[in-house]
Amino acid sequence: MRILHCICTEGFAGTERHVAELAAWQATEHEVAVLVAGRSRDRRTGGDIVPHLRPPVMTVRASPLGYGVALAGMMRRFRPDIVHTHLGRASVRARLLARGRAPLVATLHTRFSPRAYGRHDGLLCIAQWQREEIPAVFSGQVGVVGNWTLPGAVGVDRARLRAALGLGAQDFVFGTAARMVPEKNLDVLIRAFAQAALPGTRLVLFGDGPERARLEALAGPGVIFAGYRPDLKGDLHLLDGFVLPSRREPFGLVLLEAMEAGLPVLATAAGGVPDILGAESPDLVPPDDVAAMARGLARLRGQSPCRWDMARFRLDRQGPAVTSFYAACLGAGTGG
Repeated sequence: MRILHCICTEGFAGTERHVAELAAWQATEHEVAVLVAGRSRDRRTGGDIVPHLRPPVMTVRASPLGYGVALAGMMRRFRPDIVHTHLGRASVRARLLARGRAPLVATLHTRFSPRAYGRHDGLLCIAQWQREEIPAVFSGQVGVVGNWTLPGAVGVDRARLRAALGLGAQDFVFGTAARMVPEKNLDVLIRAFAQAALPGTRLVLFGDGPERARLEALAGPGVIFAGYRPDLKGDLHLLDGFVLPSRREPFGLVLLEAMEAGLPVLATAAGGVPDILGAESPDLVPPDDVAAMARGLARLRGQSPCRWDMARFRLDRQGPAVTSFYAACLGAGTGG
């Protein structure tokens, strides 16, 4: 099968990691190409999907003539059996240029948009709440295939990582990782940390973004801004507990990475997070509730490292489900 992934973004975060890992897994049995934006590197963080796309995956960068021109060229030259889009910009362009020539599938990394996805042949949701939002008039195939995480880093020098941030061996270190934008609710976490006032604790924020200056002004003693980290999976091992405070969280991939690192967790009941932890989990708190999060931090402070069952969050389970979804779209005669 010839599979063309389309993504038109700058940077390297959860969606880009999803594409890179899925493409690499698929390329062991199929011909796989990934069409990326003409400029895929985030100027602020330096994150870029391209270094994570390695042979036998074919990486194609859009030319200065534009993403649409590059996609039209790939449809002629590569002749994909499946076109798989990610996020709105690539999905809109593929809808105009690829539909009718091969089944057009999208993974919903955020919310459903009629303009971007309404004429696709198949939609893969990463969480149940997305499936419930897809209107009944949508005529294509719909499936739910959650995100995954690969086995974590080994041989991490925890003491060295902590020392680099000025953290003591006896400190209990809470942490989170997110783009610093309003929906990630990092201000709520900072306020909850201050309200909890737990002796011997520190809070590390991994990430960068437009909200950073405001958050730095809000933060008190004990809060460390560690910046964007290209090796986040390794850096998570310096923490003692992980917190996901988001107001909106389509899935919560970074939560899986924290669980893979063996960390006890606290998260808001937002988006796909209950799919991961279970709707009745005691590790969930309401979004935007500073007092509830402060109480959750106090509980988290008393927990030890965890051994989570990660079997249902492995690519060797989710990858075949994606392939089966492609087969359903091909079998339905979609794509013309």
